[in-house]
Amino acid sequence: MLLFRGVVLRCCLYLLIICLLPAYALGNELLDYLKAYEGRWVGQFSIHSTANGYTESFPVEQRYWWDGDVLYGLAVSQRDSGLAVASSKTWLDGKKLMTEIKQGDSKESFYGVLHDGALLWLPTDMQRANDYQMREFIVPKDGKTKMAVEGFDTYVYVDGLAHIIIKGELTLQSDSEEGPP
Repeated sequence: MLLFRGVVLRCCLYLLIICLLPAYALGNELLDYLKAYEGRWVGQFSIHSTANGYTESFPVEQRYWWDGDVLYGLAVSQRDSGLAVASSKTWLDGKKLMTEIKQGDSKESFYGVLHDGALLWLPTDMQRANDYQMREFIVPKDGKTKMAVEGFDTYVYVDGLAHIIIKGELTLQSDSEEGPP
């Protein structure tokens, strides 16, 4: 088991290095991609677990703005468990894309990799890279700008470990739809 875990961690590290090397060379392309995030996004997310059949859909609103070379974000969602609020800070560290997400007392950091027209987010904690990945891409759809999100997270339940599948679609709001800050 330990040998298998070591091989998996080593493979994740190699994958991360392979993915980050092109991102290092594409620092300006990453910043250009991030500029599309600026604004107010509104939509729905859903999570589903095949392990126990749990499904939840909930509204999400996100705002992104620039302060110097840092993209800040604020996300609010209305979950079955109540209102959830998270903030983010995204920047280039050299030519590596980094983001830090805070929710309550919890804080996690991620590497961002531009791959196939989307941002792939991987935890900086390589032991968590097998447990969590998120992919975001911005596309035109139905005459509007949409941000699609897909990924997975891992959780512990009675029978062991299970994945939650995460999907979301947010629509960029026009200035007339913004309302007061």
